[in-house]
Amino acid sequence: MSKIFGNRIDISVEKFLHNLEAGEHGCIFYFSKEEMQKIHFAFVKSGLENNWGVVYATATESVEEIRKSMQRHGINTLQYEENGQGDGSLIIVRGEELYKNAENPDVDNWRNAAKSISDKFISKGKKGVRVAADLSTYFLSHRLIQQWHDLEYILEKKLSSPISILCAYDSHYQELMETDVLKHYDRLYNENKEFVDAHSFAIYVGGDKSIIFRI
Repeated sequence: MSKIFGNRIDISVEKFLHNLEAGEHGCIFYFSKEEMQKIHFAFVKSGLENNWGVVYATATESVEEIRKSMQRHGINTLQYEENGQGDGSLIIVRGEELYKNAENPDVDNWRNAAKSISDKFISKGKKGVRVAADLSTYFLSHRLIQQWHDLEYILEKKLSSPISILCAYDSHYQELMETDVLKHYDRLYNENKEFVDAHSFAIYVGGDKSIIFRI
């Protein structure tokens, strides 16, 4: 049995994300874009409603596509995005604005952007910043594994700044969930251990099942 089973958190994903404090660097393992967005947008929505600044970084969809998806999940982007005449507490960006060149990422810009954005939100009276990102799929599908590994580990497992980050990984499995759900998640963990261990928690989701572990 994997070491992570002893650190399972037995509350709903929504409640866990709602109560998440600064300093966390978590990840989602998902089977469909809808599953990923349901969790990502719960993280975004509860952050916005609880006085956090929020950044959503995408590499697989356009900013407008993400905006429309957020609206379908009950997030009033006009209220929060500055260019929609909102209060500026929500920023949606393309990933390359942060890492510049995926084949040779600008690690200094990646690191400094997080602090700069956090400082900006703190100056506006926010608790800090929540960052949700779907960038890993782009890197891994283009076999830029070392580049993504380096970017993940530049970000601390437990962040010292008032920042919380939620990454996402496509599990790449087509088969149905196994009857033994924990056994299934144990396999996912073992096959992705190098990336999981860069985080302070992991959420494994498939269909109507989800499990949260502290790492």
